[in-house]
Amino acid sequence: MNGKNIIVIIIDALRTKNLSLHGYKKETDRNLKKIAKDGIWFKQHFSPSNSTAPSVTSILTGDYPPNHGIMHQLPYTKEEEIRKIKDVRFWLPSYLRERGYDTIAIDWIGHWFKKGFNYYGEGEVLEESATLFRPAEDITDLALSKVAQSKKPFFLFLHYWDTHFPFPTIKYDKTETEEEMEKTLRGIKNEAQRNYLKRRIINRGPYTIEAMKEKYDLSIKVIDEQLGKIYDFLKDKKLIDDTIVFILGDHGMNLTEHEIYFSSSGLYEDSIHTPFVMSVPGVSHKEVNHFVQNIDIVPTILDFLEFGMEHEFDGKSLLHLIKSDKPIRERIITFDGLCEDIKAVRTKNRKFIIAKNNFCNLCKASHHAEFEEYDLEKDPQETKNIFSGESELAKFLE
Repeated sequence: MNGKNIIVIIIDALRTKNLSLHGYKKETDRNLKKIAKDGIWFKQHFSPSNSTAPSVTSILTGDYPPNHGIMHQLPYTKEEEIRKIKDVRFWLPSYLRERGYDTIAIDWIGHWFKKGFNYYGEGEVLEESATLFRPAEDITDLALSKVAQSKKPFFLFLHYWDTHFPFPTIKYDKTETEEEMEKTLRGIKNEAQRNYLKRRIINRGPYTIEAMKEKYDLSIKVIDEQLGKIYDFLKDKKLIDDTIVFILGDHGMNLTEHEIYFSSSGLYEDSIHTPFVMSVPGVSHKEVNHFVQNIDIVPTILDFLEFGMEHEFDGKSLLHLIKSDKPIRERIITFDGLCEDIKAVRTKNRKFIIAKNNFCNLCKASHHAEFEEYDLEKDPQETKNIFSGESELAKFLE
């Protein structure tokens, strides 16, 4: 197998706050830190959406959700959005397959995401009573077996779901009672949030907020072990010098912040600030503190492969940023995929949010006022809305 290979690893609902790489008190990410030490760590990565379908579509197109068409998370995606994505101008898996790549996706979502992949799936079909999510170890083994069998340069798209609430693949030894569940639910003021959490945990747990947080940390550790396994495989098979690897969260998650319980709803930092580490042949350790978004992955891949840019993308090649250390954008834009119409712009120290329709399809609550502005330098937790009737950032969301 000769040529340059590509691996994109998505860790669902992974936020920066629970990684020691970003200052968390627990070490949930030992292997990710090692990969970051060998490669490039992007400290300021912000997803263009707080939900999977729009975000992953951005990864595979290089464009923001309004330009590729998928604005909302499944099953809230509208028919016109699906019609638009069928005619999208650029689709990375199809592009690479046409150029001789073995395109492999280990994921289960299906729909338009299957397009262009020689293999798409998670192996054997699960029983109907089982969770949709396969354990991280199983999908890693499947991914590495597919790579080992490939006789061509490969594009591997690998999506881990163990960090998706309520973390059904993660073993958790603590025994909790339904009485503890009821106590937890009584402590939630918002009725819609209370009902949402009950739907997610009833008959399966965990039942206390503390246990939910512990299980989230455990899920990160489980996936981190698999990252180490993949990295060792690439070294052992002498693929590391011919392979570019992207590891990132597709979006983040609120645990209890802003009275949003274990959901990626809203456009606060916990939902959109996600980890991003990249391994590039010939590039040693580098920390980048400029804004990047997952729309930059497609231009970076084309740059790495030296294929040339046949299209204009919303994203920019990260290789230029790595070489020059000059910012590729002064602000990020992001869209709420769970609500009808919420968008935000964020600069280094400010964030402005416009919520024209803030009803959340997932939890049936509302998380934003019509207009919100935050001074992120003075108020990094976004607790004080300082919107005064107008904002200089509004023009970027028109």
